[in-house]
Amino acid sequence: MPDIGQVTEKLQPQPEAAYPPLPFFEGPEAPCRFDGEVYNCIVPGTIPKGIDGTYYRCVPDALWAPQYEDDVFINGDGAIDAIRIQDGHADFKQKYVRTSKFVIERTARQAVFGKYRNRYTDDPRVKHEIHSTANTHIIYFEKQLLALKEDSPPYAMDPDTLQTKGPYDFHSQYTAPTFTAHPKIDANTGEMLTMGYEAKGDGTADVVYYLFDKDGKKLEECWFKAPYVRMIHDMAATDKWVIFIIPPLETQPVEELKKGEKHFAWSTDKPLTFGILPHRNPKPEDITWFTYQNAFYGHTGNAFDGDDGCVYLDAPLTYFNKFWFFPPRGEDATTAPSGKAPRGDGVVSHYVRWRFDPNATDPHVEPVELVNADGEMPKVDDRYLGKPYSTLFLAMHDPTQDNGPVGGVYNAIAKCDVNTHELVYWSTGDHTAIHEVAFIPRTNESPEADGYLVTIANRRDIQLSSILILDAQKLSDGPVAVIELPFRLRNGIHGSWVPAEELPTREELCNMSGVSDEIRREFRSKPVSFPQL
Repeated sequence: MPDIGQVTEKLQPQPEAAYPPLPFFEGPEAPCRFDGEVYNCIVPGTIPKGIDGTYYRCVPDALWAPQYEDDVFINGDGAIDAIRIQDGHADFKQKYVRTSKFVIERTARQAVFGKYRNRYTDDPRVKHEIHSTANTHIIYFEKQLLALKEDSPPYAMDPDTLQTKGPYDFHSQYTAPTFTAHPKIDANTGEMLTMGYEAKGDGTADVVYYLFDKDGKKLEECWFKAPYVRMIHDMAATDKWVIFIIPPLETQPVEELKKGEKHFAWSTDKPLTFGILPHRNPKPEDITWFTYQNAFYGHTGNAFDGDDGCVYLDAPLTYFNKFWFFPPRGEDATTAPSGKAPRGDGVVSHYVRWRFDPNATDPHVEPVELVNADGEMPKVDDRYLGKPYSTLFLAMHDPTQDNGPVGGVYNAIAKCDVNTHELVYWSTGDHTAIHEVAFIPRTNESPEADGYLVTIANRRDIQLSSILILDAQKLSDGPVAVIELPFRLRNGIHGSWVPAEELPTREELCNMSGVSDEIRREFRSKPVSFPQL
């Protein structure tokens, strides 16, 4: 007589939940698919009493099996984690963003939208819907959360209940169909600098830059053309300048998208490109472009204005395509040479500084190494964002191990002095994956980088997740508190720490809105079918 394990192994899942047998959908990265909460989490160690606020994190977690096996994990539905910490206690909540995609597919009980950023693979009934999965970043602005995905406008959420309020367009002032996942907020003024690329539709070279005050009032709007149609995943800002970063990930022509191709493809012969534009009173003709060699740029560490009139930009630089799931056109993502780290003793990835002279006649720029570390997801003390700074926090691979934990993600947290190049770190070991950290100042008056780090650790050995709190001044000692969760979470992408003093009162929270009843009725009354490519 077969036991329950043997029986289950032979049974096939229902088609709408039959995820492809790929690393993005199996084992520790299998979809979790839940809304839920844990009140008063179990905490080995002691949460410092001075920590009072909420850590929000954005997670791609596919609610339904994708229509296409070669779709990418960053097309998963956005779920938001909230860890509320107060008086030495912690509560956890997770809730999916109720995007148009989420609501329609939940009504249909299967995937209806197609590949990542490819409308031509969608059911035709949703081709005019907002395509956001709201799965890349979660920020706090105008007393609400904004869940971000760079192909669409933000979705606003209640920071307390995590209820979705609906798309947010800055009071009808933001008109582009796209919005960066990495806007920058000035800690002193509360102003937001943001942008959208492919800002007049798929395959367009148009970029738009916006500046909003802390109340969401538009202060600047500038449209210009990029030299290439490519991904512009991150940006940077200083008191005087805005920096646009264009890695060699080219947008595929519409004709290729109609064939079902992925939105981006790595270009092995195109340069990493940067553009600088005045922070205030910008005009399209004011932008200046600079180029480097073929290399990958993921996320900005920080930027600042120099006394010499130049603009400085610090970030990890990698000499292969870290977004390997977007290989060169015609190549297989799992075997493309451009997605593999180069062999040999040379530098694979390091943290560098770029110098841009607004008056330069030669557009070529060369970086200077600040820290020799193979890492990404850089984070600085937000009070110093856009200003000269000294300390960087970085998710990285433990340099004493040949490989990180299963899945290729990071397993160490580094603290780096960008002036002395000194690096200290703490490693989780070879069985635990961590990602980006958030920094919490010890007090509002504390010196730079004096405070705590918070991140989520995925324990591959026990298939559970936990939230780690580390003292940034004693990083190598490891966590001072471990907030345990009785379940596993998927790896997240980006997150934000919001102090309790900035969170809104109940009277300030907005009412929920969502997808129209007409859309719901449409998918209840008709069977779901898909066009042939």
